[in-house]
Amino acid sequence: MATLYGKGVWLLYSANVDLAIEMAVEIGARHVVYKTGHRAMFFPEAARRVHDRVRAAGLIPFAWPFIFCDDPAGEARVALKTAEVGYEGIVFDIEDQAAGQQANATELGQRLLDAGLAPAMFYYTSFPNISQHSSIPYAEMNSFCKGGLMPQSYPTFLKPAEVVIHEMTYEEHAKWSEIWGYSPPIYPILAGYRDEHGSDRLTPEEFIPWANALAEHNPTFFNIYRAAVTNRDLWPILAALAVPQPPESAVEESTTTSESTSSETDTPVPSPGPVEQPVYVTVQAGDSIWMLCQEHGCTMAQFWEWNGHLWDEQGLPRDANYMQAGWRVRVG
Repeated sequence: MATLYGKGVWLLYSANVDLAIEMAVEIGARHVVYKTGHRAMFFPEAARRVHDRVRAAGLIPFAWPFIFCDDPAGEARVALKTAEVGYEGIVFDIEDQAAGQQANATELGQRLLDAGLAPAMFYYTSFPNISQHSSIPYAEMNSFCKGGLMPQSYPTFLKPAEVVIHEMTYEEHAKWSEIWGYSPPIYPILAGYRDEHGSDRLTPEEFIPWANALAEHNPTFFNIYRAAVTNRDLWPILAALAVPQPPESAVEESTTTSESTSSETDTPVPSPGPVEQPVYVTVQAGDSIWMLCQEHGCTMAQFWEWNGHLWDEQGLPRDANYMQAGWRVRVG
């Protein structure tokens, strides 16, 4: 089983992909983790757009669908479609909504394995204090998410960093690994805020203890949730939070594979061009898509490509006459 190395930046809305890429570059992260689905709902246009932008920036796209385990067939379809787009890893977000759904979690895993997907590409994220949420199907997720567990080690627990990181994350992981008889790889997720909506954010002085506590465990990989609610003054702290480098043999193998693939195809990989400076406007009452396109000189097709996520990510029907006042849409 391959160990994951590096840092990851999580992304909730595709409109923030450029911010996530900027943050990843600044803190030395290689992975951007985007929400491609919610339960049985897949966000196709947004998933492709984020994947392509992340790839063009030279980073690795991971995905995170939020699951309830109440529709294993539908949630498996979301994961399969996500893999088809080209995401290299899928992190299932499974929380209290999935409590008691052990049988469905098992079925979800079996459907994915039957489809031929490698279990090493699957991870899952949930609460770190497993003992307080033991009805969530952790063991069933472990059975097919061989990539590992990404515990949500957040300040939202309103406890000191030492308690959340040392006790609720690593001590709980060790305790339950003995119960399971198997120790899944662990890659914690940090956050820079205290409230559920990310508005009560930590100052650098408040965040440093979290970085220091995690550094004591020397994880090979950690994440930050999420780009849009992580103040820029925390970026230098995250950049300074070092992670171990992969073994030299793994680096050599990766380089050799890359060189071999390049020589076999003999096709040069184009360098990503300059990042466009998009033009956004805020939707006002009475605005229509046609009117905005006419005013700003973009086509309807371009508008949908740029802004389709606003419908997809909220589960709204694609109604060309409907926009919500206050939405920030791209028009150029």
